[in-house]
Amino acid sequence: MARNCKINLRHKDFYPIIGEGYEGFFRGYFYYENQYVTHENFGSLFNEAQLSTMDYSKWNGEYALIFTNEHNTTLVTDMKRSIPLFYSQDSAANWIVQDYITPHEGMDMVMEAEDEFLVTGFVFRDKTLFADWFQVPAVSYVKLAKEAKQTYYYTYVLEKESESIDTFAAELEQVFHDLFDDLATRLKGRQIIIPLSGGYDSRLIALNLVERGLKENITTFTYGRPGNGESTVSKQIADQLGLKWKYFAYDKKMWEDMYKSEEWKDYVVYSSNGVSVAHLQDFPSTKLLVQEEKLEDAVFLPGHSLDYLAGGHLPYESIIDKDFEVSEIQTFIMNKHFRLWELNGEKTYANTNIGRGLIEDIEVYSNYTNERVSSLIDEWNWRERQSKFIINSVRVYEYFGQSWSLPLWDDRLIHFFSKLPADLKYKKYLYDYTLHKMHPDYYSMPQKPGPENSLKNKYGILYPVLRKLYRKKNLYRKYFDEPMEWFGIYPTYKQYIKSLKFSRNGKKYEHPYNINSFIVKDMIEMMKEITK
Repeated sequence: MARNCKINLRHKDFYPIIGEGYEGFFRGYFYYENQYVTHENFGSLFNEAQLSTMDYSKWNGEYALIFTNEHNTTLVTDMKRSIPLFYSQDSAANWIVQDYITPHEGMDMVMEAEDEFLVTGFVFRDKTLFADWFQVPAVSYVKLAKEAKQTYYYTYVLEKESESIDTFAAELEQVFHDLFDDLATRLKGRQIIIPLSGGYDSRLIALNLVERGLKENITTFTYGRPGNGESTVSKQIADQLGLKWKYFAYDKKMWEDMYKSEEWKDYVVYSSNGVSVAHLQDFPSTKLLVQEEKLEDAVFLPGHSLDYLAGGHLPYESIIDKDFEVSEIQTFIMNKHFRLWELNGEKTYANTNIGRGLIEDIEVYSNYTNERVSSLIDEWNWRERQSKFIINSVRVYEYFGQSWSLPLWDDRLIHFFSKLPADLKYKKYLYDYTLHKMHPDYYSMPQKPGPENSLKNKYGILYPVLRKLYRKKNLYRKYFDEPMEWFGIYPTYKQYIKSLKFSRNGKKYEHPYNINSFIVKDMIEMMKEITK
């Protein structure tokens, strides 16, 4: 066996595995060829030759794998990077593999990674905020030999199928039945926690688990300012389903105290790993829920991220039959994701280093029809924002000693929506149509959307100007209007106003987009303080 690799693993559920021609560590589960695979049977099912030639896109689950043979060490993430892996080299050229990165004095930070993090809330591709530390991106594996070689094992940019809406809806309904049957089997006897926002996705999880007889195992919860709209709907859904429901009131003083606490700083380091903004909104409620319910290894089931997979993030241009320019695709992605802070005096980030890096990602592909562009936009979103920002939010449950699963990121859903034509994905039309057919009492029948539904289409060339005016006006109201009250991280309105712009490395930043805008700025300052 190769011995030039030091493996340091933080999470208790990483278990050693030994098979023919290899040894390593495994965390999680997956389904493969009608078998349910965990660390307990992994070594008996796969030999080294199989692992080294495996099509990992056929492993449906939530897992991370590290295995070493006589030549190299291989690191594998699942389709959504639900369990992160990181690697570096020491002064003796030994590889170091970890499931965490802890910043410490003397570490160098990467300027371009800082820029990416500040603007989006995550770091692109295999970079981290720290020099010489790298991550294994979603849907990829890395072989560590003399050098590190990363390979993506699946692409979302595939040819679309042509079927009637009812044929697709019937197939999607079957996918839901299969994945929730599997989920119910895995959760048998476990305490289940559903963050029930009142939206379509978390509602779907609750409905299907109640149908499968798990009502008594489930506790739902929500939070925010008393009387906020989401918590009202959440309570209605929980009552309709007969589920236990917990509500946690948020106020500005709570956020002020939390944001100053050592516990918050510790959680930021734990959850970020130099890649992702720390998930804020579930932090206080998860802590209180664990304490009040005396939870011990309960399974949290957040509703991430079927609204995205189903087409909720696509621009209206995705249903226009035309060929697109690379710069147009760059603009689609930047408008959606490069917006935590605006650069003073710059219309976009197109001509910055991070904008040019995005062009390189796009130019991996060619033939920019609307169908391929819609898939390309979704693939970038999936590999970058969804895996590193949205899905990484499960670290908050881990931090408080609990388990989690992501049923709406089941790989069967990824494969299904990868083949769906853009006109049925746009604004989640096929998804919402299917939900209505499955649960008509809980989901209304959608109307098929068209470009006329887009605000950008409605206001034309005025849209960018109107959007900027709205955002600027909204900035001054958010401190008082935000139903989550999280701008209480600033004790006074004067302090909040002062935080709306800042300078960094000779550049001026302004017009923060949401609460994460402030958190990323503070996190970079925190990491610089720790590593100086």
